[in-house]
Amino acid sequence: MAKRKITVTVDEELVDQARELGETHLSAVVNKALADHLDHLARLDAMRQMLDEWDAKFGPVPEEELASARATLDELDGVASDRGAA
Repeated sequence: MAKRKITVTVDEELVDQARELGETHLSAVVNKALADHLDHLARLDAMRQMLDEWDAKFGPVPEEELASARATLDELDGVASDRGAA
């Protein structure tokens, strides 16, 4: 794949930590991080499109089902649910 030289600003602590861990090719690290981030964004977009298609086909998810799903996910994540107060 062709490469393009750009300038990026990275937190000093991250650069220091990478070097302390023996990483000498920071361009490769940044390239991999960007590739991983773009993959994540593409997956989120695909999921968003799928959910939009389901909403169009089946209608929106009822609010009580959303609340139940949020509570279950919060419990799995170990997060106290305070969404009702927001």
